Amino acid sequence: MSSYQALKAEDLAVSKEVTEENRHSQSSDRLAWFWRINSAKDSQKSEWMNEFYWVNWLKAKAWYDHWSEELKLVQHEMCWIVWWFQNQELKWRARADESIKNGHRAYAEKQASMWAEFAAEDIKSFQGK
Repeated sequence: MSSYQALKAEDLAVSKEVTEENRHSQSSDRLAWFWRINSAKDSQKSEWMNEFYWVNWLKAKAWYDHWSEELKLVQHEMCWIVWWFQNQELKWRARADESIKNGHRAYAEKQASMWAEFAAEDIKSFQGK
């Protein structure tokens, strides 16, 4: 009996997953406490409850897999942006070296310096992430 709690209005709300099956951001939904009671004799008998737990487990695993993949992509994107900034710096350094006029050279050096600063800032802010 210690696992039973008083019912609240939010416990009795209909899951949006039932009424709005294609909606986004379902990960914030939580099962009401009475769905998490582990009654061994009831759960072994009930095929419906086994399926209920299985579906919820699969949904949780799908969210975990989704965010694991998203983390990998973001980490790669952090490297790609630094490489792109470094590439831009190299292009502007080459333009500066090729410049005949002092004004063009100064502008190209300023651009190269800007891109180098972007790369350095990102390397510093992305470290350990």
